[in-house]
Amino acid sequence: MLGFACNMQLFWHGYSSIRIEAKNGDQSCTIITDPFENESAIRFPRTVESDAVLLSKEDRYLFNLEGVNGSPFIISRPGEYEVKGVFVNGIKDPKIAEDNIIYRIFAEGISVAFFGQLKRRPTNDELERLERVDVLMLPVGGGDVMDSSLAAEVISDIEPRIVVPLYYDLPGLKKSLGNVETFCKHIGSCQRENMNRLKIQQKDLPADTMLVAVLERA
Repeated sequence: MLGFACNMQLFWHGYSSIRIEAKNGDQSCTIITDPFENESAIRFPRTVESDAVLLSKEDRYLFNLEGVNGSPFIISRPGEYEVKGVFVNGIKDPKIAEDNIIYRIFAEGISVAFFGQLKRRPTNDELERLERVDVLMLPVGGGDVMDSSLAAEVISDIEPRIVVPLYYDLPGLKKSLGNVETFCKHIGSCQRENMNRLKIQQKDLPADTMLVAVLERA
């Protein structure tokens, strides 16, 4: 949709919380997903300020909205939205009773899909709305979210160019989650890079191989 030479940057704060920084011409836009309540082993950053917050469940009380600075636009329902030139599409098959929302985000000519805390495989209706996704961010830890085996099947359905695993085990977490190494084994042959942030431009997206970007917690 948009085709500027700026970098989009993705930072991982833990669980399913990602910070997306993008530009639309001279405008900058920051989006936060799923801010979480602090634990002894993992705390949500104090200085995060955002233009929009995307919640992967419709119940806003499940998230730490007070932890996000500024006056962000809160999105927690299906529909089409625009925030400072960044387009957000909240996707949910109306035949599904659960309250999980899938998001597709368009910025800088890049299509990003965020699966948040999804536990199931997307329906055919949802998959049709997720064609030609460049970057897929999805949970892999099991329990209340999809596990690494199901995540690998979903990746095969969508065929993104970059995968960012979310919601996996970190030392000291209250929840018992699978680790990212198990997820990578399920993926099989792929290019994996560990990094503190993912910087991407449309022209630099992988063409022939899929990249698994394992982000350090910011």
